[in-house]
Amino acid sequence: MANLKLDLVNFINNEKYYEEIELIRLAGDPNTNYKEKIDKMSLKLSNIALHNAKLGLVEQYFKEQAPQDAPAPQEQVPQGQVHQGQSHGE
Repeated sequence: MANLKLDLVNFINNEKYYEEIELIRLAGDPNTNYKEKIDKMSLKLSNIALHNAKLGLVEQYFKEQAPQDAPAPQEQVPQGQVHQGQSHGE
């Protein structure tokens, strides 16, 4: 599932990136009618907001789960005197 989540996040980020690039291009384009430019830029901002919401939903629905088969860390209590060269006390 990690690859699915990663692929989905990458896809959405790529779509968002191209929307942002187009927004910047529109802002600097002197040949576009002003009303048309405002309409297109507003649509691009809506799409960027939608992509941000999608990324949030991916995080919400595809949470990373802690491995369940890993044993819980146990506190070691010294059983006896440990001498040099020994791994545990007897």
